[in-house]
Amino acid sequence: MKQLVFIPIASSELGVFAGRPPVVDRTAYTVTPELLAELEYDEDQMEDAEHAAMVLASVAGLSAHGERIVVVAEVDEGQLEKGVDPANGQVVLRQCAPSAMISWFAEEPGVDVADAAAIAKGLTIDQAWGQPQVQELLENHDLLWNDKVEYQGGN
Repeated sequence: MKQLVFIPIASSELGVFAGRPPVVDRTAYTVTPELLAELEYDEDQMEDAEHAAMVLASVAGLSAHGERIVVVAEVDEGQLEKGVDPANGQVVLRQCAPSAMISWFAEEPGVDVADAAAIAKGLTIDQAWGQPQVQELLENHDLLWNDKVEYQGGN
């Protein structure tokens, strides 16, 4: 069975769409039973739960990379292992072929994430989530969706 996963990356890693770098044993986010329970969603709220997993992945990216770029892929469930934070949808993605990647989300041009990135650096999702600068970013700046065909090989 296929499942959507959300992979936080750095802008320097957009080459994942061409397999450079390969996605192997990578932290990603998806709708886990624990996430559904944490957010009190049921199965008919899957679209909302997927959006929540994408936002959580963006906060993880902010903490790890100082920016919010999230690749969306559709993978076999067998490629996923439970992560250390399943209540936030965290999984370990064993591998993901570029052909499984369908799109990515990124910040709108001109949005300044410096304050939120500085305060979130190295924090867990829950720690970062509680920071006013991160909340301001999340509340006022939605990520923009990009189709994978828009990837220009880094151009």
